[in-house]
Amino acid sequence: MKIQVRFLLLGTIVICLAAHGFCIGSITNSRCKCVNVISNYIHPRKYQHVNIFNQGSYCRKVEIVITLKRGKKVCVNPESQWVQRIVSFLDKRAAETNEVITEESSTE
Repeated sequence: MKIQVRFLLLGTIVICLAAHGFCIGSITNSRCKCVNVISNYIHPRKYQHVNIFNQGSYCRKVEIVITLKRGKKVCVNPESQWVQRIVSFLDKRAAETNEVITEESSTE
């Protein structure tokens, strides 16, 4: 094989990988975090933290990861009704917190 053909092939491979995001960022930022999701109800007393990852260039779906108090991370189905209620509650709480901060800062 001629050297020009080798470089052309190598260049094509590099461009293809870069276009798919394999060369940009770390491997954890270039793909979805949840492979499997569950729909089973988890009581809020067991939550330590809830992470919501909106869809983006790294993953084409919304992902919700609940970290349990014992340290285990669980991916839950964002289409489940109980998960939507939790997200709605968190959104309301964040909006109320934001309003309180805004009111406090405007009075000073």
